[in-house]
Amino acid sequence: MILLTRLDRQEVALNPDLIESIEARPDTTIRLVTGQSQVVLEGVREVIERIACWRTDLLRRAGLAGLVARPLSHAQLRPDTATADGIEDDREEVHA
Repeated sequence: MILLTRLDRQEVALNPDLIESIEARPDTTIRLVTGQSQVVLEGVREVIERIACWRTDLLRRAGLAGLVARPLSHAQLRPDTATADGIEDDREEVHA
């Protein structure tokens, strides 16, 4: 579970496996697969970082630390800058 703060300053613990989407509208709105939504004070990037930390800790505690990959780059979090396989393309563009 990750701890987040609702707009009324109350803490809420969310199961990251149930998160369907996270949007800034302008407040950060988290939509769950259950259809429920939570509006939180933390920004989208902060929520994503907390999810990544939670997953890394989960793998370490399961003894699977070797599966923890290098941190995701900004491009990997933004599909418009990544290739079809989700990995950032490091090749330089050549303009004629």
